[in-house]
Amino acid sequence: MSGEAVCPGCGMASGRVHSGYRRRLSDLAVAGRKVVIDLRVRRLRCRATECSRRTFVEQVDGLTERFARRTPSSRRTLERIALALAGRPGAQAKSRATLIG
Repeated sequence: MSGEAVCPGCGMASGRVHSGYRRRLSDLAVAGRKVVIDLRVRRLRCRATECSRRTFVEQVDGLTERFARRTPSSRRTLERIALALAGRPGAQAKSRATLIG
């Protein structure tokens, strides 16, 4: 990770560390095994006095998103599965309702 991160509120780069914490993210399974990414992320202070955010958490491009507990690739895969499984039963129920009603 670089020394600085960009504040999502004002866009100013900051390297002033406020604190840090552990973050665990679920990722896609590998060879049938659950994958969990264990990160230590920093909470930084925004340097801009006019910014409404005092602190913000650095994000790792392509790996973390705000408030997410899954990686973006894991989230996309889960969304695709949900859409595929929800679409067919919904379409069948609609066709049955059309035949009855």
